[in-house]
Amino acid sequence: MNRAQKLEAARALAETLKSPSAVFSFDFRGLTVAEVTDLRTRIRDAGGNYRVVKNSTARWAFRDVGIGGMDGHLTGMTGLAWSDDDPASLAKVLHESTRDFDALRYKGGVISRRPLDPEQFEALAKLPDREMLRGQVVGLVAAPMRNLMNVLTGVPRNLVLVLKAARDQAAGDERP
Repeated sequence: MNRAQKLEAARALAETLKSPSAVFSFDFRGLTVAEVTDLRTRIRDAGGNYRVVKNSTARWAFRDVGIGGMDGHLTGMTGLAWSDDDPASLAKVLHESTRDFDALRYKGGVISRRPLDPEQFEALAKLPDREMLRGQVVGLVAAPMRNLMNVLTGVPRNLVLVLKAARDQAAGDERP
């Protein structure tokens, strides 16, 4: 590959990396072809993409799109996984894959152009998926209204219970 081809590959990769909300780099040395194929399928099912890249090409592409902090992670055999949509679900799949495939190692990543260390990556992977987070937000928004309705319906309910108890007591006093 001559210099012009390398620059063109870097430009193509940079064009791909302009829009993703998250990019993760992995060392896949030691994975079998079947394991890499399984990894690609998992990533695709999570709405992400995966590509094996040359480190120099990736460095040029990251610099071209203004993503810093990845140079130190671009050594050895490097595979990049990225997501345009949901970084948490991609991180979850990748984290599970590192447990399933002993040879797969997280190197580094960026979310919204900010570096992500291994602890942050693990925390992101442990977040609930997007639908569950939406449900939790709806529950938090609805909770005050639900509590208000319980308070408002509690007063008439208690009045009815007091009246019923008074009626039962009056009916008990009239009996011999």
